[in-house]
Amino acid sequence: MKVVEIVRDARNLEDNTLKEYIKVLKKLKSAEYTDLRVLLLRMAIDTLFHKHIMEAIEKAYEEALDLINEFGYTSEDEVPEDAPRKQIESGLVIIPGLPALTLPFYGVLGSRIPPEEVLDELLSTMKDNVVIPPGEEKKIKETLRKFKEMSEKMKANYEKLETKAVHPIITAVARETRRNEEQHEAVLEKLIS
Repeated sequence: MKVVEIVRDARNLEDNTLKEYIKVLKKLKSAEYTDLRVLLLRMAIDTLFHKHIMEAIEKAYEEALDLINEFGYTSEDEVPEDAPRKQIESGLVIIPGLPALTLPFYGVLGSRIPPEEVLDELLSTMKDNVVIPPGEEKKIKETLRKFKEMSEKMKANYEKLETKAVHPIITAVARETRRNEEQHEAVLEKLIS
């Protein structure tokens, strides 16, 4: 499987998982679900970041192909100039650097908390001591199992990407995103058991 195919699979999985998180979050309106809602909101935000990172990598890959094609590489004879095209055809490509994402530091709280600060707070912690309301345990745990399965698939995709990618930025993004999915799995496993 080519790197770009792994990236597309990861993006699609992230997109589907995000939709599932949103669907569940819309149902958890009662105050008794506050802890669970905060946890799932955090995971949905992580998933949103993952999705957009994969979209950026996919776009960079496509632009890298365009650059290679634009500057006249041919695949007729094996000459040094053909190396980039042959790398792409074999699933290996060096992708231009991606912009870094920097979030502002946690600031002073006022009477109304700006969304950026709420986001910072959500991203700085991963709540794992969630109280599941009695009577809904079976249904909620089934939903959490579904999220865990999705997280396992995403982790597997990022492992593939990490081993196949040759560009250090792509490898680092894949490794850190895989670690984030491992965090999700651990928290979900704790809630399910």
